[in-house]
Amino acid sequence: MGPLDVFLRVSFAGFAAILATVSVQSYARHRERRFLLLTAAFSIFLVQGVWLIAELATKVVSSVGTEWLALNLGVLVSLYLALLR
Repeated sequence: MGPLDVFLRVSFAGFAAILATVSVQSYARHRERRFLLLTAAFSIFLVQGVWLIAELATKVVSSVGTEWLALNLGVLVSLYLALLR
């Protein structure tokens, strides 16, 4: 596990946590179904991020590749950009 893998894992978990928090606050404020769906999506990504950090902390053999992490981070960013529109 190299430094790029560690960076992607930490940034993935952090970005997912930020987006999940913002979507929960948006849902609480507006009570629209789309915010509930976004909260669910970001929460799933947050669970994945926590799992990846736990895997990093326990030094278990990596279950995912760097490409998968980069792809998931790209999905998070695209969901965020869709939210801005």
